[in-house]
Amino acid sequence: EDGQLMTIGSDGVVRGWDFESIDAADSNGDCSRFEMEPMNEMVVGHNVCLSSVVKSSVPESFIWFAQDSSGTIWKLDLSFTNTEKCLFNFHAGAIQGLDVSKKSHLMATTALDRSVRIFDFLAKTELTSSRFNQGGTALTWAPPLVNHSGLLVTGFEDGVVRLLELFDPQRLHVVTGHHCKEGVDLRFKQAFKPHNAPVTAVAYERNGDILATGSSDCTVFFFAVGEKYSPIGFVRVPGPVQGLEWSPHFHVSLGNTLLILCQSGHVVEVQCPDSEAKEPAKPTKTFHLLGLPKMEIARRQAAREKKKKEKNEEVKESTEPEDKEEVEMKEEELPPIYIPDHPSPLCCGFYSQPGHFWLSMVHTQPNLHTIMSVKRQQLGRCKQSIESVKTSNLSQLYCMYDEDPAQRQDEPFNFLPVKDTDDDPVLSITFR
Repeated sequence: EDGQLMTIGSDGVVRGWDFESIDAADSNGDCSRFEMEPMNEMVVGHNVCLSSVVKSSVPESFIWFAQDSSGTIWKLDLSFTNTEKCLFNFHAGAIQGLDVSKKSHLMATTALDRSVRIFDFLAKTELTSSRFNQGGTALTWAPPLVNHSGLLVTGFEDGVVRLLELFDPQRLHVVTGHHCKEGVDLRFKQAFKPHNAPVTAVAYERNGDILATGSSDCTVFFFAVGEKYSPIGFVRVPGPVQGLEWSPHFHVSLGNTLLILCQSGHVVEVQCPDSEAKEPAKPTKTFHLLGLPKMEIARRQAAREKKKKEKNEEVKESTEPEDKEEVEMKEEELPPIYIPDHPSPLCCGFYSQPGHFWLSMVHTQPNLHTIMSVKRQQLGRCKQSIESVKTSNLSQLYCMYDEDPAQRQDEPFNFLPVKDTDDDPVLSITFR
């Protein structure tokens, strides 16, 4: 271009080189390297990754438009007399977390491009953004009963959870949609690292007293909510966490429980940690909550051993051979647990009416997606269990049952198959 060879790099720099010097380059001696300095240089930005450029259609113009794979469109004056200008700024790649404020027309998003952004969706304007050293993977807006000014809980790829407070949101005209960008800022409040893998879900319990965070490291961590969030402990689950759903207020008679959806196809339900556990644990004490949850296979094995022991005692007390044979005939084997070869990935789940929850899953059968409603037996304290069930020759579903195997209901009571949804499963459902 006008005697210059232009190079545009993923380091965010545009350089112009003298083409004649390159064309006439001649190395001396045995070295085949020819070194030269650029004629011009423009550093667009240190967090910029330029991937392509196109020249303006205006004749004799030095204006070029550059695409930044970090999420920006730049206007560059490659006469190297003026500075660059950002035309558009947006997330690079898929949005990993999104939530809306309960008090204003504001929306927060995060993505693997390491940014967290706040939008006024009525004014269709981005108000502010912050960048971090890791990509964002989960996000939720704290309910008003936790924070009135605006608090974001954001999870990241490295297992870190950050609390970000929106500075002075009262200056935003949330009714009209107009905004005042001056003073709007995200300010760091607290950070903690409960996981060793990407954070996949964060959720406040219905009273706002406890925050739960889930991760692909197959753990769920609980924190006591306050001016400073204090760790309570964690539970291990059968697979990477896909989502977290706390039971709503109208489930109060069944206790305060957390529904944990795993990418492995499991669903685990645990009781909310009691108030005594909200005190910060001592440094020498493990945060592992050993009482939650109990796996169904182990529980059923214990029940079987207990039943066998009781039968053996009855046999020992019997003196007649005929009675012994009769007792042995009465002993019945517990039905085997159905464990499918390829569990169906869970997309989402939520509590519906008291004692029931819904699950959305992708099946192993081609072109089939199913939404199921499951009746949840009343659970005792922390004695939750897990079992897989099979229905209608479709894929499997994991749900909770009562401690007594005789009182279980191993089948969903309703389901809705959705065909031709291989590439478009239901990922989010809200029950009102």
